[in-house]
Parts: sequence; C-alpha cells; structure tokens
Amino acid sequence: MIQLIATDMDGTFLDHEGSYDKVRFRRILNQLAKKNIQFAVASGRSYLALERLFAEFKDEIIFIAENGSLVMEKDVCHFEAVMTPELYLSIISRLGDSPFPCEAFLLSGRKAGYVLDTVSSNYLTFITRYYENVVQVSDFSEIDDDIFKITANFSEDQVLDVANWLTQEIPGVTAMTTGFQSIDIIREDIDKETGLASLCQYFDLSPVHVLAFGDNLNDYRMLQFAGTAIATANAREEVKQIADLVIGSCEAGAVQTYIEENL
Repeated sequence: MIQLIATDMDGTFLDHEGSYDKVRFRRILNQLAKKNIQFAVASGRSYLALERLFAEFKDEIIFIAENGSLVMEKDVCHFEAVMTPELYLSIISRLGDSPFPCEAFLLSGRKAGYVLDTVSSNYLTFITRYYENVVQVSDFSEIDDDIFKITANFSEDQVLDVANWLTQEIPGVTAMTTGFQSIDIIREDIDKETGLASLCQYFDLSPVHVLAFGDNLNDYRMLQFAGTAIATANAREEVKQIADLVIGSCEAGAVQTYIEENL
C-alpha cells in the first residue's frame, strides 16, 4: 500500500509555465488525507520558492527542497545538509576554471538566493522564476547564511559533460542536471533519495510504501529508491529506463491524473 507520494516539480508535476491546477490538487489532497497518504514535493528549488508555490497547501504537504538538502514539514525541519563556506567558495573558484562557459550561477541559502551584482538582467529574470528573494552581492564571501547548493546555467548541449567534469574535478560534490540548461552542485553525500529516505525513517516506512515521480537526472536515485517509480513522457531516456511506468507529459497534468485514477 502506498503511504507516501514524492514528486519532482519542473518537468513532472508543473507545466512549462511552472503552474498546476490548484482546484484539482485541493481535491486530490483531501482524498489522500482520507487514506492517510502523505504528499511530498521533491525539488531542486529552494524551500522559500516551494513554500510560495504551495502557499495554500503548505501545512498539508512535505517539502524536500534543494535536491534533498532540506526537508521541512509545517515549519519543522526533519533533515538538513549545508555546505561549509570553504566548500562553496572553492566550487565558485573552480567554476571559473571550467573549460565550459558558465552564463551565471546562484548560491541557494536558507534566507535567500545570492547572485553577483554583475549578472545580466536576463539571468535575474530567469532565476527569480525558481528562487524567492534573490539578493545581489559584490562578493560571495560576504554572505551570512546557510548555503545548501549552487545552481549554474550552461548551454543545453554541454550540461551532461559539465556535470561529469564538475563531479570529477571538485572534491566533495556531485553535479546533476535539473533542467536542460541547469546544473545543481550539492554535497556528494546528498540527493533527493537522501531527503526521501530521511522521511521514510521518520514515518517508519519501507521504500515499498513510496511512490515517486520524476523526469530528470536529479530524480534518478529517488526513483531507484522508491518502491514504485514513474516517469513523465517528457523525461530523459535514462529516467524512463529505470521507471516502472511512463505516463503522459507534465503539460497534460499526468501526475495528478495518475493519482486520481490509481489512489
């Protein structure tokens, strides 16, 4: 019996505009509550951004944010894994040495997302879609906040090569694609599986009780962990290959349809 649902956001639960049918979701949550099934959003987005996205439902769902680095439920922290300043400053330094041109990057923290004051207006417009309270700084060493990860943009045809290069070249981190142009750099011991596993431990659940939805490589290990793994039609081929089932696309609201029809 499924007791916990975890779903990725962009490319899975949300459409290309980052939206979802809230009336429909209200009905779904009501039905899940009657069956004592927990619902968790598992995203590379920050907790602040997810909390804004699900403002009407924030006390009824669980947030696995920052690619598993932070797990929150009703303002209670179940799990967190921050980067030391030495680690994130060394990552920034190595990004400058990368053979791949980086458009810009952001440090995702507990209180805000941080970018340099030299970033383009186009990047600011793009990144504020995914991060709440984006703050411009002249130097990242000035930041007084807990940092969970770094997100960076590269050209679409290079993201996989960049992710491999960063993982191999920077000790202590893992780089993973989260979109077709974006890469998240997190601690090597953390991913969405880590956050999901912490929830299972808290609720005393086995992975067989977990249903997970995803589309990209940052969902890969979460899907491997879950007893039932489902990919959207728009998912990367690597993700489809490990899924128990491939459903419709995120544009068609396929995740909500599956839940309605099966749970």
